[in-house]
Amino acid sequence: MTDQVDAATRVVRIKYDEFRKSCKTILPKIDPKLIEDFLSRQQEVSDIEPRYSFEVIAREGLDTQKMQDLIWNNFGELPVIDYSGTDYRIEHTLTLGMLKRLSDHDFVVSVKGSYVGPT
Repeated sequence: MTDQVDAATRVVRIKYDEFRKSCKTILPKIDPKLIEDFLSRQQEVSDIEPRYSFEVIAREGLDTQKMQDLIWNNFGELPVIDYSGTDYRIEHTLTLGMLKRLSDHDFVVSVKGSYVGPT
């Protein structure tokens, strides 16, 4: 019995490692915890778009207007910008496609976020 349990838990670990590797490959700049939380909520209630408070960290020296334009074009909202011009915050519904578009920009360093509630 113990061997079956060990084999089953090993499969779970392998699948989870594959998932994490896929996330790093496809969404390298997105916090894995944000991806996991988003997917978990999508599985629970697929007809509700989850709303997140998230922050986009940009590289230093970036023209803040470029980042504002990116966020405006993707989300239709202007972000709150920190004093150094590298941290942009917004609250919005998310999709994996939106996260992919953010991750694809070379001037984006990372994206983190936390669940706020349903739309």
